[in-house]
Amino acid sequence: MKNTKTRNILFGLLGVIILFSSFWGFNFLKGSDLFSKTNTYYIYYDRIEGLNESSPVTVNGYQIGKVSEIVFLPKDNCRLLITIDISKDFLLPDSTIARIYSMDLMGSKGVELIFGNKSTYHSPGDTLIGQVEQSLKDQVSVQMLPVKQKAEELMVEISKAIAVISYIFNDETRDNLEKSFASIKATMAYLESSAYSVDTLLKRESGKIGRILANVEYLTMTLRDNSEHLSNIFDNLSTFSDTLVALDISKTIIEANKAIESFNIVMDKVRNGEGTLGQLVQDDKFANEIEQAAENLKKLLFDIQYNPKKYVHFSLMNIGRTVNVTDETELTNRDRRVVERQREKNEKEAQKNYEKEQKKKQQEEEKNDGASLDGPVIFMIQIKSAATKIDINSPELMGYTDVIEKKSGSYYRYYIYQHDDQAQTSYYLNLAREDFEDAFPVAFCGNTALSYSEGISLVAQK
Repeated sequence: MKNTKTRNILFGLLGVIILFSSFWGFNFLKGSDLFSKTNTYYIYYDRIEGLNESSPVTVNGYQIGKVSEIVFLPKDNCRLLITIDISKDFLLPDSTIARIYSMDLMGSKGVELIFGNKSTYHSPGDTLIGQVEQSLKDQVSVQMLPVKQKAEELMVEISKAIAVISYIFNDETRDNLEKSFASIKATMAYLESSAYSVDTLLKRESGKIGRILANVEYLTMTLRDNSEHLSNIFDNLSTFSDTLVALDISKTIIEANKAIESFNIVMDKVRNGEGTLGQLVQDDKFANEIEQAAENLKKLLFDIQYNPKKYVHFSLMNIGRTVNVTDETELTNRDRRVVERQREKNEKEAQKNYEKEQKKKQQEEEKNDGASLDGPVIFMIQIKSAATKIDINSPELMGYTDVIEKKSGSYYRYYIYQHDDQAQTSYYLNLAREDFEDAFPVAFCGNTALSYSEGISLVAQK
């Protein structure tokens, strides 16, 4: 009997322990701690946006309590009474706001306490000010409302613009646009063809263009180097123009008019046959007499040439026969033979003198290595030499069209950049060596080839 009573007591205690553990576990799972020390506060909300019991209560993201109870009040305009338990370690200042907010993107809700600046504090059991954070939908609506209004205004403007475009781009306008695009396409094709032609021309004539630019560069360098001389020329021109302005042009013109009047008077006299010149122009008899006198003078000079003894005596004795004629046709056969022998003698002497001069000239040429160096000296740049002839249009000549070909012995030699100023040689040599590394300068006097140093020496001698 005693054992049975003890057993019942043990079962009773075990049941109490089980009930207490179950109650404590249920409250623990709900977030309640029977042994914790908390203060209770109340908050009224019109809506709680999905807030649940055991939702955390935080301050600056740190949990200091939880929602312990949610009561629906149908008689109080369907408001909701929220009970929160806050740790006694935290005192809530007056005017603290309890705001329901979204803790994450999944929509979990919690209560955030926003402390006021007052130095007094709420007592446990006080009612706090409730506030609900705007939902994502409300926030998006607030942000999108101005955009919506702008979009509606834009759609109205677009509708107006489409109406205007539809009015402008009618069938006739579309036809004109098609024709315009066709013309633009043809123009672009023509421009493409022209660009290809220009590109081909530039590639083919690149050598000429390079030489033209080189000549232009040399010209600008020459102008720059002679700027002082040009300034002197312009100064002289200015002085000359000032002198012309200072001259009495009107006086000169008056004197010229007087001279023209005098010339006109003389010409009138000539036309009227006055004076010697007038008779010569108007009277054929006077002209014939002058012509006859000239003919007689010619015969006299001929007689003096072949019969000088008739007019000049060199001794007291007159040895030989003197021919006195005024016309060669009047000579006898013997006298004619004398005259012919005299002519032959004169011709032989003239031929002898000519041969002597030629021999002397030849000796001078042989003295100068057998070359005629009387002509001007020119300089050129030699770029090629070959045993066989090279075509001028051959790629070996790099497209140069002003190439000069000369044969020396059994070799053909090719030259460019002909010039007569040795100061230009260095410039042209550098330009030629861009395409021909072995290029070097040479000189020519006529058809005679000289070395560059011989050409410079010859220029110095002249």
